[in-house]
Amino acid sequence: MSVIHYLGMKSYLWLIAVVAVGCSSIEMRVDKNNANMANLSIGMTKAQVIEVMGPAGKTEGYATKSGGFMEFLFYRSAVYWKQFESGPMGDKHWTPVCLIDGKVKGWGRNFYDDTIKIRKELIHW
Repeated sequence: MSVIHYLGMKSYLWLIAVVAVGCSSIEMRVDKNNANMANLSIGMTKAQVIEVMGPAGKTEGYATKSGGFMEFLFYRSAVYWKQFESGPMGDKHWTPVCLIDGKVKGWGRNFYDDTIKIRKELIHW
């Protein structure tokens, strides 16, 4: 076996190991997030949500009509397998947690969609 072939094979095996570890850590995070959502409750503070769920993967924030603040914390809740799905990782891979004025009002994709729709109707974007 030539040195180049040996180094190429070694690099290839290393790459496979890194990808496998990365995939399993994403799956573990998704499983943990989904399990932790069972511990959420209406009225929790943002600090309590972060204590239960950990830091959010992404966030959105909006002013409310009453002058308050609406924030969504998004947590990965599905694994994205690019080779099996078309397009970029979409909203269906994230579960939003809605906080209004610092308190949980609800969570889940349907809650998010309904809340954003109502907000658009009230503010007329």
